Amino acid sequence: MKKIVIIPLILWNLHAETFDAFMQKALQTSPYLKANALAKERADEASKIIQRYKNPTLSLEASRFQPDVGAKTTGYRGAYVQPLRLWGVGSTREKLAHATEAVATSSIMLKRAEFRRNLSLLYINYMQASAFVVLAKEELQIVQKIADISKERYEAGTIAKARYLLAKVDVMRAKNRHNEKEVQKLSAYWRLLAFGGEREVIELEEKYTFVRQSQASLAQSATLQFLQNSQQQAEQQAALNAHKIEWIDLYAEYEKVPNQSIARVGVDIPLAIFNTKQEEQRIAQLKVKQRKYLIENQKTLLTNRLKRLDAELEVLQKTFDSTKALYLAQKELLTMYESAYKIANVNLIELQNIKNQIIATRAKEIILQTKIDRNIVLYNYEIGEYNE
Repeated sequence: MKKIVIIPLILWNLHAETFDAFMQKALQTSPYLKANALAKERADEASKIIQRYKNPTLSLEASRFQPDVGAKTTGYRGAYVQPLRLWGVGSTREKLAHATEAVATSSIMLKRAEFRRNLSLLYINYMQASAFVVLAKEELQIVQKIADISKERYEAGTIAKARYLLAKVDVMRAKNRHNEKEVQKLSAYWRLLAFGGEREVIELEEKYTFVRQSQASLAQSATLQFLQNSQQQAEQQAALNAHKIEWIDLYAEYEKVPNQSIARVGVDIPLAIFNTKQEEQRIAQLKVKQRKYLIENQKTLLTNRLKRLDAELEVLQKTFDSTKALYLAQKELLTMYESAYKIANVNLIELQNIKNQIIATRAKEIILQTKIDRNIVLYNYEIGEYNE
């Protein structure tokens, strides 16, 4: 019977989906990312609007003349007006269109990088919750073993019933903690699936190794690239607003009246007297200046953040290694105390204290590993590892 139960569990673990596979599927199917990807198409259409010509105007007119002497007669008039873009405006608008497309592209890249970062952080939470479930099972096994030994000693008359009951209460408390950790794991699991856009219940691996990239480059930061492209867009908008006059109207007109025909060709030139775009140009220049300050600020934040994450990772790794060594030593000590408890060389309280210490140390180790993984994810995000 035992073998029949174990084999399906082994097969179930073999079919658990890896984090890399889950990430790639989420990047392809996420409705959130699909919605963001439409920003590129919108930018393409917006760039066409920026560069397109204005429509011409056609005027048709019929006239009826009634002279003081003579018969009534009719006439007509037709006029065609075509707005013309001035020299230099077209190239400026083309640059603005390209800058608009670049902003959209960098925005999509930024959203995807943020998505990968956030999905990774949620997966780390899921791994932590899973590790705490394993720890709760380990604690339950330890206290159950202690309770079994206590029962044997109580039945042998070497300990009081109160000590045996204390061990049984400890088992009940461990079962309660295990149930709580199962609920927390379930909550982390569903939050992860919801963010990844997964609608089906799938099995996920509970372990994954996050590796920090060694090459740190501020230039690859998705946030920084978005700000730089936004600055270029503002600069091109300022260049466009520098043109006080962008369009003139070229017109051709033909008029037929009694006894004569009139043909006209001319140009309507707007005079930049009251509306010189001075305010628009000033606003655009302020946006450029604002973007420069934001870029400078972002570079400072990135530099400091990378230094902080790097320093924290070094300390966290040292602390994790020492905590793991302590856990292994305490585990060995617990085995010795369990053997000693069987032959009444130690009391129940001493054994439970050792058990509590080893559980606390293992919990600290799990938390430290979570912090290390989170720092690695944040570090990789800042240097553009999640850019696509």
